[in-house]
Amino acid sequence: MNKLPRFKTSLIVEVGEESGKFILQQELIYYSAILGRDITVPEEFKTDFASIPWILRWLFNVNGKHRKSATVHDYLCENGKEERVTQAQTDAVFREAMRTEKVNPIKRYTMYLGVRAYQITKGLLK
Repeated sequence: MNKLPRFKTSLIVEVGEESGKFILQQELIYYSAILGRDITVPEEFKTDFASIPWILRWLFNVNGKHRKSATVHDYLCENGKEERVTQAQTDAVFREAMRTEKVNPIKRYTMYLGVRAYQITKGLLK
């Protein structure tokens, strides 16, 4: 039986002391069909929702519809090794979660390409 990807909990955050950071006030649980399991972002995890360059913020609001997806992505970027998730899987889960949240397809694809390009560039610069 195929389970559909879905968020199992709501995103509840408070503004952190660091500029642009938000702190989870409860676990955020997302079931990923790509991974075939839940991803649990722990309470107290800090996120910026999306590291969007200032020049593109007129197009992509940092606190937009993608914020739950970006929180899962931030968590997996920081904890992928422990979660046994590759960077490519992490980015694919980001795209999957944005689709679940009905982020506009053009924005969804553009944001996905942005994180993939960043990871590729980062790998080339090592």
